[in-house]
Amino acid sequence: MYDTNMQLWNEVRRAVLVDGVSQTQACQQFNIHSDTLKRILAHSEPPGYQRSKPREKPKIEPFIPIIREILENDRNVPVKQRHTGQRILARLREEHGYVGSQTTFYAAFTALKKSNRALYVPLKHPPGEAQFDFGFAHAKVKSKMTKLAYAELSLPYSNVRYLQIFPVECTESFQEGLKRAFHFLGGVPTLIKFDNSKVAVRKIIGFRGSEPTREFLRIASHFLFRHHFCKVRQPQEKGHVENAVGYSRRNYLVPLPEFEEFASFNRHLEEKCREDMSKTSARKKQSIAELFTEEKKFLLPLPDVEFESRRVELRNANSLSLVRFQSNDYSVPTEHAHKPITVVGDMDHVRCLVGGTVVAVHQRDWGKNNAHYNPVHYLAIAERKPNTLEFGQPFADWDLPKEFEVLRCRLAAAAGSKLGMRQYIKVLRLLESCTLDQLAQAVRRALELKAISYETIRFCVQDKNEVPLDLFALDDRPHLQIVRLPQPNLTVYTQYAKEQYEKTRNEIHRPFETSPQTTETSDDGKRVRRDGTALCEGERRSPRLPVADGGTGTARTRSPGDRTPAQDGAIPELENSGIVRFQGPAVLEQNAGQRIDARDLSCPTRIDHPDRSTRDGQDAPGDGLRNQGVSVGQEGEILSHHRADYEDDRSEGRTNAGTIQKGIGFAGLVDFG
Repeated sequence: MYDTNMQLWNEVRRAVLVDGVSQTQACQQFNIHSDTLKRILAHSEPPGYQRSKPREKPKIEPFIPIIREILENDRNVPVKQRHTGQRILARLREEHGYVGSQTTFYAAFTALKKSNRALYVPLKHPPGEAQFDFGFAHAKVKSKMTKLAYAELSLPYSNVRYLQIFPVECTESFQEGLKRAFHFLGGVPTLIKFDNSKVAVRKIIGFRGSEPTREFLRIASHFLFRHHFCKVRQPQEKGHVENAVGYSRRNYLVPLPEFEEFASFNRHLEEKCREDMSKTSARKKQSIAELFTEEKKFLLPLPDVEFESRRVELRNANSLSLVRFQSNDYSVPTEHAHKPITVVGDMDHVRCLVGGTVVAVHQRDWGKNNAHYNPVHYLAIAERKPNTLEFGQPFADWDLPKEFEVLRCRLAAAAGSKLGMRQYIKVLRLLESCTLDQLAQAVRRALELKAISYETIRFCVQDKNEVPLDLFALDDRPHLQIVRLPQPNLTVYTQYAKEQYEKTRNEIHRPFETSPQTTETSDDGKRVRRDGTALCEGERRSPRLPVADGGTGTARTRSPGDRTPAQDGAIPELENSGIVRFQGPAVLEQNAGQRIDARDLSCPTRIDHPDRSTRDGQDAPGDGLRNQGVSVGQEGEILSHHRADYEDDRSEGRTNAGTIQKGIGFAGLVDFG
């Protein structure tokens, strides 16, 4: 009691050392032992209880080296598989025969564990340096519990924190997290510390990453920051961001977040990071925003070119026109099946390229073993195999506007189910060059016009896609304003149109008009053929029946090579004559008043050429007509009926009968070619 009574200690020392009281008198006056007086005079304050040697622990002492060895070996073992105090105590009892109490063991275990802890040196954090790491948390995305990864970047000097949440930790999320953090800071840190994740490090030598991945070097080369990889299982080298990961989980992700899309929730997290900048940093008087204003001067400027966060892989499309990317399948047009495809995946989309041209774009799927089809990619096969539209998996969940079902029913009703289905698929293939909304408007327009053909719908699509031409103004173009163009003469067009109309009208209403070979001489005004043989008065020759080139009124024998393709097999060649005569539906003898038209010849009567060298008064063998032809040197009546084809609206009279003289042939030579 006296040893700890500082007031008594002070009075005894003053009485002996200042007032000159002897030690015997001091012992009697303060009622203390002489040994106590000597200890008071030797120390200015009570020295406390001290043992000359530690107290012996006979039961636990032999096991101290064993416990120390177990703790030393645990340093190279994962944290979750290290020995606990209870496990060490059980091993001591089972393997080494420890019989002491549990209290004695835990007292020795706690002392050894404290002495076995690692020691660290505080790190300096100059302005402009940052640390980056990933954390993990759970959230309800579209009402489904999912484990997510969030990228965190912190500036130790100003204590600025920024995080964004992603579906998984991968190359794309790694690059996108850094990119968004740089834009949030308005600059790029000069040095960033990373851990040894597979996203950033391709090869580790010793305890530190030595060879970065290509995608890591790509983003480092774009933003020009220096990097430092920490030692394996040594998080204290980037302790600031490790603490920031825990702080963000406790403050931003509690309670369990629920959201439908990542973009909206990431905007919410960014606002939270901005609000935290108004707080005061630990052990500093300035706020985080004020410290960041000072640190921002040390950041590198952002590049002018936007960085693209993506992963590129070279794949081959299979027989189903699918390419595999990150445990999922994506479709490409069937024309690219069995060909190499370059797949580019970012945070939102997957693009498939062939020769630098994008042939397919899909929404990014972060799940596994899923297939994503674009029905348009399979329409080329469906056009050849229409049943695939009913049973093909790519078309199973294709949600088309109701106008397409109406079009499908009308095409089936108009052309039949099979042909209508092919026409419907042909219309759907217009989606290869236009959007679904554009095609839906075109189909709606075609249904209103009651013209549902493919050509009509394609025209409606093209009409909507045409860009109106801008008016060409002559303002600020004085050199063009002085140009004057004459007014067009429309009478030339009117005359040409009239001639074309007359020509078309003659061809339609007058099948037996004068051929181009017929001309009118200036001497007698008679109409003669090119070969010199005059036509009968009022006689007209159809352009469909060209004149003969064999001479004036004489027949000539054609060689086999002179026969036209139509004559071979279709019209038999007569004996001793190369003249082609009408057979079958050709009409040259009809009832009076019946019009003769080359397009509607129905009379079976056949007429030989009048100049044929046959027996007098007889037809050629096999003609079927007797005493109706004209022999050489005779005049015979050929047509005894009314020639209706002689008259038209401008004719002056009607010819009831026609005669033909020697050397004048009516039928002529017909070129069926």
